[in-house]
Amino acid sequence: MKCPECGKECQKGCIEAKEVGSLTQFNTRLLWYPEEEKQKILRKGTVRLSLWGDGYYCDECMTVFAAFREAR
Repeated sequence: MKCPECGKECQKGCIEAKEVGSLTQFNTRLLWYPEEEKQKILRKGTVRLSLWGDGYYCDECMTVFAAFREAR
């Protein structure tokens, strides 16, 4: 898929929301990682994402396309 903003070829990957923390305090973390790392426990190339992004829903194919910025 080409990037909607710059036209560069994008790498296919996975987005995962994950709860992290202790018994008294939980935080949600949103991660992207390369598709070939999907089945691994320790994933290389993980990028932490901001929890907010632009999303677009197509009611014809029932698919959401989203763009998230890297968390700082």
